[in-house]
Amino acid sequence: MTSIDTCHIDPTTRDFDPKLYPQFLLFGDSITQGSHSDLVAPLSSYYIRRLDILNRGFGGYTAPMGLAILPHFFPATMPSPHSSIPHVRLMTVFFGANDACHPGQPQHVPLVTYKHALRQIASHEGVRLHAAKVIFITPPPVDEYQLWDGDQSRSADNTALYAAACRDVAACLSLPCIDLWSMFMTKAGWKGPGSDEKLIGSRKRERSQVLDELLDDGLHLSSQGYSVLWDELKALIESELPSEVPERLPMVYPSWTDMLSSGTK
Repeated sequence: MTSIDTCHIDPTTRDFDPKLYPQFLLFGDSITQGSHSDLVAPLSSYYIRRLDILNRGFGGYTAPMGLAILPHFFPATMPSPHSSIPHVRLMTVFFGANDACHPGQPQHVPLVTYKHALRQIASHEGVRLHAAKVIFITPPPVDEYQLWDGDQSRSADNTALYAAACRDVAACLSLPCIDLWSMFMTKAGWKGPGSDEKLIGSRKRERSQVLDELLDDGLHLSSQGYSVLWDELKALIESELPSEVPERLPMVYPSWTDMLSSGTK
């Protein structure tokens, strides 16, 4: 792929105009923060020489907390080819695991507030100026059996409400959404919302071996869980955001063959 024009290089003078890599921003809580080996790494390989993958995961954060700090690292500035502001092309928004704590818990966020914060993140001025493609990710299920004994802060039933709220916001904004909650539940054998069965992950029914494998501690993803997320993220980009697949994006700085053809060795 020829990309000399895109990268602002004059091969005759070897005048390299400094070029910042466009970015794929991963924004969320500790599930994002801890994703370096199992999500950031495959994304970096997928977009090598095309996008920088930026992990902005903040352990313990809720959606309103994320909204509060977003302007501090996502300035409301229009990117341009010669600016010092990199262009954020894609952005995942992955909150809800902490918001879904029960009322009375320090991290609890009411559903209406959670949904408002998600909408505000997606419509943040910087996100709009960059025309960033936003992808929502629902919180995964909670496996009450894996939570440490006596932990009453979270439940399978309550987290399901926040996953549904995330889906609702994505649908209202016509934005893509990875329904990680439903994916994990389906893999665990859940029959769907029309059934009378208790939610998988609840202590009101038998323990799920599948959730044992997909979740590390009842809340955070295991390597297998991240693998499911990565596969779905890649599939979503290819099916719903085809303009963002690596083959459609220019390489940052020329290929070695372009350099040779320009007389640079």
